[in-house]
Amino acid sequence: MTRSSESRNSKSYSCLTCRQRKVKCDRRVPCCNCVRADKQCSFVPPVRGKRKRTRPPREGLHAKLERYEKLLSLHGIKSEPSDDLDDSDSESDACMDEDANAVDTPQSTLEETKPKLIIREGVSRYFDSAPWSIFGGEFQHPEVGGPVDESFSDENALFFGQNEKVENLASLHPSVQILPKLRDIYADRVDPLVKILHLPTFSTTLENGLRHPVERSRSLEAIMFAFYLAVVSTLNDVECQDLFGLSESVMYSRYRLATRLALINARLLSTSNLMTLQAYVLFMMCVRKSYSCDTLFVLSGVAIRLARKMGLHRDGSFLGLSPFETEMRRRIWWHLVHVDFRVADVLGARPSMDITCADTKTPLNVDDEDLHPDMTDLPPERNGIAPISLCLIRHEIMVSLHDFSTSSPADMRWEVLLGPNVPPAKKDHIISQIEDHLERKYLRYCDPANPLHTFVSIMIRFSICKMKLVAHNPRQFARIPPKDLQRERDIVFANATKLLEYVTLVQGGHHGLEKYTWQIGTSALWNAMLYMLIEIRHRRTGPEVDRSWQLIGLVFSCPRIFGRTPAPVDTVLRKWTLEVWDHYVAASRAEGLPEPSTPEYIDAIRGRSRSTRDPTRTEPLAAERGSVIESSLGCNQIQSNGYESLPDFESLDSCEFPDILSFEMDPNEWVQWEQLVAEGGRS
Repeated sequence: MTRSSESRNSKSYSCLTCRQRKVKCDRRVPCCNCVRADKQCSFVPPVRGKRKRTRPPREGLHAKLERYEKLLSLHGIKSEPSDDLDDSDSESDACMDEDANAVDTPQSTLEETKPKLIIREGVSRYFDSAPWSIFGGEFQHPEVGGPVDESFSDENALFFGQNEKVENLASLHPSVQILPKLRDIYADRVDPLVKILHLPTFSTTLENGLRHPVERSRSLEAIMFAFYLAVVSTLNDVECQDLFGLSESVMYSRYRLATRLALINARLLSTSNLMTLQAYVLFMMCVRKSYSCDTLFVLSGVAIRLARKMGLHRDGSFLGLSPFETEMRRRIWWHLVHVDFRVADVLGARPSMDITCADTKTPLNVDDEDLHPDMTDLPPERNGIAPISLCLIRHEIMVSLHDFSTSSPADMRWEVLLGPNVPPAKKDHIISQIEDHLERKYLRYCDPANPLHTFVSIMIRFSICKMKLVAHNPRQFARIPPKDLQRERDIVFANATKLLEYVTLVQGGHHGLEKYTWQIGTSALWNAMLYMLIEIRHRRTGPEVDRSWQLIGLVFSCPRIFGRTPAPVDTVLRKWTLEVWDHYVAASRAEGLPEPSTPEYIDAIRGRSRSTRDPTRTEPLAAERGSVIESSLGCNQIQSNGYESLPDFESLDSCEFPDILSFEMDPNEWVQWEQLVAEGGRS
């Protein structure tokens, strides 16, 4: 057979039998495989499958880099243009051939664009948007990449106000000899309230920073000054003189300025460094007594955003972090949530929505000694009170407010207790459940001889009283049926009394509690004072009213509550105190009772000369003061007079505010009152 006849008898495709057997066919008619196997050889044209979808043309390497550089510039990150790349046909073809061999599946695309946490040289950056997560591994933050533009410094200076200069920050560090004393004070007075540091590792870092100043990073210097500021914030003048040789006010101002400058140097507003964030959190907690709530609300928002940028809103167990780092990030995140919740409450605002979009788990109730950086598993929780317990109790109180919320996502504000959607009986039931839970988990382990345990006990009871006061707020009296009104009044009066007793226990320094007063706010106190004055005015006379006047005297005797420069809310409360006292005296006369002796604090409010007071009233008043707070925790210590700390009250006559009874007749009066609390209360 000639070659031409063979080509005519051959096919361009395999026979059906060879295709089914998946063997090579010589495409002759019949093929040799079918002849040997004595099979019928039939050539059936194959059915074409679905046409492969043509991919869109891939952009060249140069175009891709140019697009990425534009994305970086949009986010304020400078990048050098890549001029040395030649977008030739050969490179494009090679790139396309390489891409053609890649398997483009939905799963691989998902892996490329899912959120990522990039950690490098102590800096953590969280990416949750697709463009950034694709090349997040190659991202280099300015803190890691080297020097940045001077505009970073200008932005931070603008944020912190006037950019005051200190010739040498290094000269402001204390001597290493007093470091052990500073650490002890921090562990005793600051750490239980602001549990964001792991003291064993931080103590080593702090000592190394003091002994080797050349090796100090900017973030370390920031947290060192924040540490000094936190310690000074808890000291009185005598203690400060003993430690530093200067007054508390001088040292506080010095370290507040030093911390601000150190945060500017650490580029706070652009930081991804966890240590810088810790320094900023300590700074926020220490300036509460000197910054307004409006300012603190903004500072808190900055901290929340910085934390989100570092991925603290995502639990470390989901990000593949070590148990130690996971636990420390949980502590910082939940402390920030509490700060934002607390400041927003004073201002009557909602906390940041960022805190509701988080999956960070609650920290464990463990001691610092239970944690170490090389651990492979988290330790079991401790039973009872640990240094972190107070922070966990705050968290449980915040989360419990979700049970009263009917919105989605659940609202986390005290105001949800006022909502009409939850019946009063159900509110009381939920509050009782919360109280029982805290009793079983914490209160039954409290040792009255331990100041921290006593403080935890007071804060739990204080929080429960506040929940009951908000749930039965007097602003609701106008719409309560008359048959239920007296019960509501009794609940408000009883819990306002308890709340003020707890405040005076802490502010009065009983049981060694004075070391925690630097973090006690006043907004809840003002509301409780108003509620008590409303009830005293309503009840007129009686043993409960007499005890209430003694308790109000205790509140006025606390110098940390009523300072020398009163806020408008202080002035209004003093005005109402005088009005209600005058009604009390008039009611006693009308009922034929002996006219009550005027207490010293009433004289002080009226601005009378201390020389005109009757000295015979001092001892009975002091004796009575001890009995008021005895019922709470068995305390029978007597608080010394503190009325000399009250400021001048000449502005009371010019204070225009309605009669206290108008709150029950006109609910709109509460709006003005809440504004005063927001302006004058401390968070």
